[in-house]
Amino acid sequence: MGRTRRPAAETKAAMIEAAQELLVVHGPAGVKLDDVAAEVGVSRQAVLHHFGNRDGLLRAVVERAWLGLFAELQGLQDPESMSPSHFLDQIDQTVRVRGNARLGAWLLLSETGLPAEVFRGALADLPGKIKRAFPELSDDDAQYGLILVATTLFGDAIFGGRIREAIGAPDGEDARAGYRAWLVARLG
Repeated sequence: MGRTRRPAAETKAAMIEAAQELLVVHGPAGVKLDDVAAEVGVSRQAVLHHFGNRDGLLRAVVERAWLGLFAELQGLQDPESMSPSHFLDQIDQTVRVRGNARLGAWLLLSETGLPAEVFRGALADLPGKIKRAFPELSDDDAQYGLILVATTLFGDAIFGGRIREAIGAPDGEDARAGYRAWLVARLG
């Protein structure tokens, strides 16, 4: 693909998109600056100009994914769209299917980390939304349930396959959907 000039914001967004596609297909180790540059049709220096280094690019990919999930969760208004299975499926899409759990764990554990305000600003009113959708829940049930679901699906995305393999349980999309359904039934 030849190099073309386009607005900086558009170029930066294309770089993040290309890096996210590489992340989903190859995992964090597969996100290489030269590959992102080639996909977008820019130089490696252009990628460095926008993100500083590979970590900066990966941070941008993860932040966009998490902010996208948070925006989706913020958009949940009525009890029907806030069904537990729909909620768990949305989280699973971001943390596992889109490949952000491993990268998110890496980023959270890195020296620079993911800013607390990314989570705080996006999640502050989520327990209240859960309470409005399910008024029978206590404040603790809404908060602890949210923590349980988020950490369970994050962990499942990172090492659930290894655990299933170790205990002889099936893996794959059907098994993971079955696990989410089991979790919803236990939470219900």
